[in-house]
Amino acid sequence: MSEITDFYDELSEQYHLLFADWDEAVERQGEVIDRVIRDLAGPGAKRVLDAACGIGTQAIGLARLGHQVTGTDLSPGAVARARREAERLGVSLTAEVADLRNLTESIGGPFDVICALDNALPHLEGEAELSVALTRIADLLVPGGLFLASIRDYDALLRDRPRVEAPRVIDDPQGHRVVFQVWDWAPDGSSYRLHLYFVRYRDGVGAETRVFTGLYWPLTRANLERLMSGAGLERIEWLEPEATGFHQPIVAGRAP
Repeated sequence: MSEITDFYDELSEQYHLLFADWDEAVERQGEVIDRVIRDLAGPGAKRVLDAACGIGTQAIGLARLGHQVTGTDLSPGAVARARREAERLGVSLTAEVADLRNLTESIGGPFDVICALDNALPHLEGEAELSVALTRIADLLVPGGLFLASIRDYDALLRDRPRVEAPRVIDDPQGHRVVFQVWDWAPDGSSYRLHLYFVRYRDGVGAETRVFTGLYWPLTRANLERLMSGAGLERIEWLEPEATGFHQPIVAGRAP
């Protein structure tokens, strides 16, 4: 996983550029995931583990709404920035470096809710790694506890194997930036290498391009459901973006 660690370490200081207003995204995504949690796990503050917290986009948003949040991530750079952003925004957040595959060895618990959002699970290579990670997650949940993950709609993507995600243009006071992705698929569709481009134009300065590259293994819904069941998670259901307002499909499962 060193390549993935390097990907997010390098991206951590630029990650906010994916958004027109990252602070607003923290607030909005926190509210969206909070609604999902309340709908599925009932009202009241929860003990939440964001097991792929990145720079804190959802973890900080949930903590601002009163949840007791621990954030973990494979990337030391992302965790360091999550801590800084939580401090800047006046939010209490415990953030630690941890691998999804050994959470029970590195983090306490149990938790009422565990999240792995923003397409984190497809960084794990093959069913063996996914099974280990999902078993660790199930072990850290209280009885009846809730697991939430979001992934891209790989059932559709594997049919078409698109090469590019449509560019987005984001204005800022100094000029604008263009954000887009190029995907290089393995011949058999078993993986793809993502190239994330930031092209920043500043008035009087010109354009600067940064590219960040990471590897993913596509994960169909049926395979993820089967692996979640094998890890002991029950009552698995999918929540679509049209219903939640989140940008990716969310799968929910519960500990026995």
